[in-house]
Amino acid sequence: MMRSLRQPGAPFTPRVISLGCHAEKMRLTFKPGLSVLDAVHDALSEKGCDSAVIEIRGGAFEPLAYVTPTLSDDGRHAAWYSDIHTPEGRATIEDLVMTVGRRDGEPFLHGHGVWRHADGFRGAGHVMPKDSRFAEPVEAEVWIVSGAIMDQLEDGETCFRLFTPVPHPTCAIASRRAVLCRLKPNEPLHRAVERTAAEHGIKRATLHGIGSLVGCTFSDGQLMESAASELLIRKGTLSPDQSGQAKAKLDIAIVDTERAVFEGEIAYGVNAVCITFELLIVEV
Repeated sequence: MMRSLRQPGAPFTPRVISLGCHAEKMRLTFKPGLSVLDAVHDALSEKGCDSAVIEIRGGAFEPLAYVTPTLSDDGRHAAWYSDIHTPEGRATIEDLVMTVGRRDGEPFLHGHGVWRHADGFRGAGHVMPKDSRFAEPVEAEVWIVSGAIMDQLEDGETCFRLFTPVPHPTCAIASRRAVLCRLKPNEPLHRAVERTAAEHGIKRATLHGIGSLVGCTFSDGQLMESAASELLIRKGTLSPDQSGQAKAKLDIAIVDTERAVFEGEIAYGVNAVCITFELLIVEV
């Protein structure tokens, strides 16, 4: 049964905001000694680009500042954030996915990750990009996006400012057909991805991004019951099944309100978006 979470504002259409664009994969190195936001901005600027989705496996933060999901008690939001966690020492990165865009006309990013504190605790959540730094040069796989960018805009349904795709000047580096998307609350994740890809004429793709779900059921029967969460896609694909219908598969890492981390392929057709889901669909 599909779970849902009531939002403070009325739902409105379209339930997926998407823009056709282009994307290209490259490897970049982010420098230590700067905030994560500045390190990412500097590396992208050297390539003449400012819109991207970044995937990192390896490296470390020092310091790391992050928040984890909670249910809201302010009467204005359906979900909220914990106090800021600031573990001492190096935090080793297992997985980190960041959407790079802008806020109030300035560079900004939204990142979710899984890491291990110096004391051995395995944490996950929403990285604070101005308060965290890479401890060393960190290698990243970067999808440069051309023709669209995520801009943090007011959203009346959730009462959050959310990354939303808007048109953006082209970047000559990017050549593959792609779609930059925001999925809205309570949308069935798999079907929304498949429908959006079909609307843009894409049948085979890789899927990249971050978001939240209202609880999560995994293919192996594992269940995360928390209504608020933060997640990243570890591996996502879209490909035709035996009938020729394009089907999405998503392997994720997700953290709940108790700071427990769950991971694996999620069950098809039973998981719904909580607050938002930022997604880049790249044709293959």
